Amino acid sequence: MAPPIDELVAEGRIGGRTVRIVDTGDVECGTYPVAPLRDGHVRVRTVRSAISPGTEMTFYGKSATNVYLHKTWDESLRLFVAGTPSATYPLTFGYRAAGEVVESGVDDVPVGSRVFGSWRHTEYTALEADAARRQALPADLSWDDGVDVAQMGPICVNAVAYAEGEHEGGVAVVFGAGPVGLLTAQIARATGAATVHVVDRIRSRLAIAERLGFRTVEAAPDVDVAVTLKREHGSEGIAVAFECTGSARALHEGIRTVRRRGTVVAVGFYQGQAEGLFLGDEFHHNGIAVRCGQIGNVHPAWTWDRLRARTIELATSGQLVLGGLPRTTLPVERVAEGFAALGRPDEVLQVVLSYD
Repeated sequence: MAPPIDELVAEGRIGGRTVRIVDTGDVECGTYPVAPLRDGHVRVRTVRSAISPGTEMTFYGKSATNVYLHKTWDESLRLFVAGTPSATYPLTFGYRAAGEVVESGVDDVPVGSRVFGSWRHTEYTALEADAARRQALPADLSWDDGVDVAQMGPICVNAVAYAEGEHEGGVAVVFGAGPVGLLTAQIARATGAATVHVVDRIRSRLAIAERLGFRTVEAAPDVDVAVTLKREHGSEGIAVAFECTGSARALHEGIRTVRRRGTVVAVGFYQGQAEGLFLGDEFHHNGIAVRCGQIGNVHPAWTWDRLRARTIELATSGQLVLGGLPRTTLPVERVAEGFAALGRPDEVLQVVLSYD
C-alpha cells in the first residue's frame, strides 16, 4: 500500500509546497509541515522536479488508469488480485528531482551540496546521508540535467541493456519521440547502434529528434512504418526496436519492424487491454522476442547505482542530452497548468516545476 500522507510528513519525506492528486482526479499544490531532521539525514530543498509524462499521468483525471488504483498488488505472489486498491487518493508522487542541502546532520554532506534523487514533487525532503553521498550532482551538470539522473536516465539505460547488445553495429528503431524515446535513442547510439530511426506521429517531436541527429519516420495514417523501414534495410536488417510510447499499436508495429527472431524491448507503460496488438500476425510467423525493459525489473547485470553512474558518464561526456531537451518550466503552485499542458503533446514535450 502507498504510505499515507501523515506518515510521509512525519518521516520528513514531504514538506512545504507539495503536489498531490485528490479523489476527483485533479492535481493541486498543498502545503505540509516540515518535520524535525532525523539523525543521519540531510534536508534537501528541491530546486527542480519534472513531471513524468507516462507513469504520473496514469494517476491523473477522472478516468485514471493506473492499475494500483483498481487492484491489490500481492507482493508475496507478485500478482495483481481483486481487493482494496494498493493506492488511494490523495496521492503524492514523483521521481524526477534535484535540489540543494539546506540542513545536514553529517559533516561530509555540508549545507549547499547539490544532489539528485527520485523523491516526490515536494519543496523539502529528507535523505539518508548515505543516499545523499551517492547522489551528488556533478558540478558540470545543471539542475535540469539533475532531474533526470536518478530515474529517467536509468530507465533508458536499463531499456538498452535489455537489447543485450543486439543493436551494436546495426540498425535500431525507437518508437516514440517523447522524453523516454529521445533518451533511449541517444543511449542506443552511444552504445554502438550504427543507425537509429525515431518514429512518432507528432512532427514537432520528430524535429527534436532530427536536431539530435536521428533519422525519423512520421507515423502518418497513410504510412506503413514497418514497410518503409524494411524496404530500406531489408527484411533481416533491423535487429532491435524499442517501444517507448506505451501504445499497444506501437508495440505491434515494433514487432512488424524487426527481423525474423528479432527483439522488441517494451519500455512504455501499457494501460488496459492491448487494443491493436495482433499476436497471430508477425509475432507468430517471425518468432519475435518481446522483452519487458521496465525499470521495475532492473537488468540482472546492472544495479541502480551503476545505471545512475552510466547516465552521468554519458551526460558529462556529451553523448546524452538531458536538460537540453525542450521543457516548459512553471512554479510548483501552477502544477495544474503543467498537467493540462502535457495533454497537448504537439506543443509540450515535458514540464518542470520550479521551487524558487
